[in-house]
Amino acid sequence: MRVIKAAFDGDRIILPGEVRGLPPGEVLVVFEDGVTSRDEADAWTRIQEAEFSRAWVNDDDAIYDTL
Repeated sequence: MRVIKAAFDGDRIILPGEVRGLPPGEVLVVFEDGVTSRDEADAWTRIQEAEFSRAWVNDDDAIYDTL
């Protein structure tokens, strides 16, 4: 899983050049509207942490825990 900061021009999502060449796959797009309350931002952070944990906490990635 990668997190990539991109831009939206009102019609399309503009990705930075360094993501070219990544394999096709499913993506999740979250818009920052600038009016998010602190409680809502904290809730999103908790949700994202849970999803990242599911992706990163596994035997295949355990070697990185020692770095």
